[in-house]
Amino acid sequence: MAENQQVGVIYSPWVEEAELLAKSLLDSLSKEHKPWVCSVSDLEENTDMARRCSTFITIGGDGTILRTVRLAAPAGIPIVGVNLGRVGFMAELPADDAVARVNSFARGEGWLEERTMLEAQILPVRQSTKKLRSYSGLNDAVVSRTKPSRMVYVEVRVDEHALAAYAADAVIVSTATGSTGYALGAGGPILYAESTSLLVQPVVPQLADSAAIVLHPGAVVEIEIEADQDAMVSVDGYMDLNLSPGDTVRVQEGPHKAKFLRQSSPHTLPSALSHRLSSIRRQRNRDTTSGD
Repeated sequence: MAENQQVGVIYSPWVEEAELLAKSLLDSLSKEHKPWVCSVSDLEENTDMARRCSTFITIGGDGTILRTVRLAAPAGIPIVGVNLGRVGFMAELPADDAVARVNSFARGEGWLEERTMLEAQILPVRQSTKKLRSYSGLNDAVVSRTKPSRMVYVEVRVDEHALAAYAADAVIVSTATGSTGYALGAGGPILYAESTSLLVQPVVPQLADSAAIVLHPGAVVEIEIEADQDAMVSVDGYMDLNLSPGDTVRVQEGPHKAKFLRQSSPHTLPSALSHRLSSIRRQRNRDTTSGD
């Protein structure tokens, strides 16, 4: 480990027991790793300290990872996820194993998995000379309706060529990582974790044959708001920006990769995904039964 680098333990303040586990990891980590603990809600206020870290250990669910990766990816800092959430597709460690194994991760033992991130920009219909702001995400960019009683009408272009026109509740542009999230719930396919392709997935489209489309690597997607209506765009679920008719959301592969430090074999990932999907189905069945 390089001099003046630390292991950052980032916990979710919204998940029960996360702070307690963070304190346990702090006590378990060797002093050589100079452990530093921070709530994910305070991470943006502590960017200077965070960027000194060689590894982030996140405690919570996938949401904690999504918040942390926005800082970690540009800095090239790998993440080890400890799962206290309900699903935890991206997490490496169950909470019960975290204390026993945390020092091996802090030493950098394992292999790095790199995942594609996306970059979203809003192109206003009244284009200005002001530099466009970019929003990065690991999961998805979602263009959706603003009123429950109305659909969103959009035209989707890929590499400046017309792809489809949708009338739907929303249109998702997802990475491979995001294909196990909202896009999966909308009926989309699961992409291999290290795929660089983007996925376009309409949500409850007016036409039943409006299937998901997996794009070629490097594709640039543009979603233009049509008709006399408003819409909004969300990136990884953490920001909602209003859109006006004629505005366009441009989504493409981002300049940075999300890095995850793994110790499990790459060959176990498909079976782990299958196990987690089975857990979701069982939970849904229990929820349905309890609601009767």
